[in-house]
Amino acid sequence: MFLISALSAQRARVGHTLAKSSRNVLCSPSLIRLFQGIEFGDSGAMLAYGGPQGRPFITFAQDTQLTIVTEDNQVKVSTIVRDKTGAVIAELRKNEWKINPNNSWDRNYTADALEVKDPSGEIVLQVKALRDRIQLQAKMFDSSGRGFAFGKLHGPDGWGGGIEFTGAAHPELQMKFEPMFAYPSDSHLGELAHSPPRS
Repeated sequence: MFLISALSAQRARVGHTLAKSSRNVLCSPSLIRLFQGIEFGDSGAMLAYGGPQGRPFITFAQDTQLTIVTEDNQVKVSTIVRDKTGAVIAELRKNEWKINPNNSWDRNYTADALEVKDPSGEIVLQVKALRDRIQLQAKMFDSSGRGFAFGKLHGPDGWGGGIEFTGAAHPELQMKFEPMFAYPSDSHLGELAHSPPRS
């Protein structure tokens, strides 16, 4: 079950649903099992997640799922990655690539975070586990090429959380995510973007 506090239609941007930034969970604590909630990036806006460990956090159009689990004290993410045409181009299973043609996509991670970068250099998935919540930002496409984004969004009252869908009046996802990690991962595995280089 996901609950979101949406702003009124005149305050929300076209193609977006905004959740106002608040450090309070928007749902009864009795529904929370693994974490107190899912935070839109580091915005402070939260969704309460009441599902069991190992079940998909997001099922998008019944053919694209995002699963986040903790295993051996490490956050592990599984998802199918599709391009804007809906073609499957990569699969991530517990942080490891199962298909990644031409190694054109990259991912970097630590025990508590994972990030995926597409061939254009855009960040399309960020997951970070904190003590009481998961911070998540994601851009996903279903098999028909319809886009979905979930993340930190700046609205009229400052930063909050947003959910964005593509459609006839909104053909492109507009959300952009700042990278957490340094790339390429084969020479910077686990290195944060703003940390001093390893010697």
